[in-house]
Amino acid sequence: MTTRAVQPTLAYSEARARLYSLEHWGIKLGLDNIREFCSALGDPQKHFLSIHIAGTNGKGSTSAYLDSILRSAGYRVGRYTSPHLREFRERIHINGAPVSARWVTEFVEFHWDTIVRRQFSYFEVTTALAFDAFARAKVDLAVVEVGLGGRFDATNVIDPLACVITRIARDHEQVLGHSASEIAFEKAGIIKPGVPVVTGPLVPEAEKRIQEIADERLAPIWNAHEILSASPPSRLSPSSTQHYRTPLVGGHQLTNLAIALATAQILEAEGLTISPQAVQTGVARTRWPARFQIDSGRPTVVYDAGHNPDGASAIVATWKREFGSKRCVCIFNTRPDKNHGEIFARLSEIVSSWVFCPMPDSPYIDGDDLMALAAHHKRPSRWVNSPAIAIQFARRVALSNGLILVTGSHYLVGAIIPQRLIFGHQSGMPSRPVTRSQLLAAAQDRGAAF
Repeated sequence: MTTRAVQPTLAYSEARARLYSLEHWGIKLGLDNIREFCSALGDPQKHFLSIHIAGTNGKGSTSAYLDSILRSAGYRVGRYTSPHLREFRERIHINGAPVSARWVTEFVEFHWDTIVRRQFSYFEVTTALAFDAFARAKVDLAVVEVGLGGRFDATNVIDPLACVITRIARDHEQVLGHSASEIAFEKAGIIKPGVPVVTGPLVPEAEKRIQEIADERLAPIWNAHEILSASPPSRLSPSSTQHYRTPLVGGHQLTNLAIALATAQILEAEGLTISPQAVQTGVARTRWPARFQIDSGRPTVVYDAGHNPDGASAIVATWKREFGSKRCVCIFNTRPDKNHGEIFARLSEIVSSWVFCPMPDSPYIDGDDLMALAAHHKRPSRWVNSPAIAIQFARRVALSNGLILVTGSHYLVGAIIPQRLIFGHQSGMPSRPVTRSQLLAAAQDRGAAF
């Protein structure tokens, strides 16, 4: 690995601003740049074991579960996820804590001339930064979430112990395709020759495509239900009398938990030491903010970073389970490349009125377009000038006994959610028991992804 300056001269805020400035080069799908950058760094991705996780939805939550389980098993773990809610360093965790500001600053300052000269993209640089940080921190394992797709994603230079594909649904269609088979082809690009693959419940077209690619690469592949229901059961499989307790809310989170538990069994078979107690403890201690995160109060506010139609369906299903027929005031916006019309239509089922506002540090849907959608669905709406005003206005509309939902984008939710909910207690509701039968059912729930 490369040698660093003794003391960075940049402030962290300046280094972060430099990173954000790279977004004007856009998304660059392909592995040549990241291979070149990692080679110049001494190939840090070869200095630790890894688990690679792709999927449309659920990959972040599955990553969070696995990170917590592996740390509870005594391993030093890195976790790389995207995007962040409020602070860049949320993307890169080392043993449960965000990477230090100094490491980010040193990396940016030391490599800036190369980054600019080679026009490395924002995600290429953050991925290289994460791998470099993990190597320097001497992590045993890294849980690495794909940013976009999989085949040409910058993370796809690792040689993982296991590959995971959580769920296939529609998102980033202009890049990944419109059909389940097309999207599955891109996600399955992370599959490596001979490396075991775990999948979540997939629609038949996606399942067929992924199976074909795994067969071509001689990669053993199982879905989570097959692993958890195997007979005789693994010592890490939940028994009929055993309960896990999870702080993450929603039926879709049980699916993510099932995928994580199945992956833990594969990792144990690959030689890791993971005890049943480590699994129990790790699940209970999992923290993953803004996933149907309930801030109980007057009014109660729910934060969910869902940003595609499948995510909106999960929000609606969880909402009905938690709040019955009660409706909410919804603060909403999303990126223009999202299928906002379908997201809007699905959320409208639980919304009494809408509040729209700009999103910080991101393109967003114009207020006139959103208000026209609200009128089409016969719901009142209001455009305000900032997220801070949006939550103030929503509180007045909802009154003390009402409900507010903040959703549509990580960046919108991140601008409103209290800091204590990002780094503190996971939810306003206690963790809940999960039975074997619930996990097995969740592991088969394909939902309505297409």
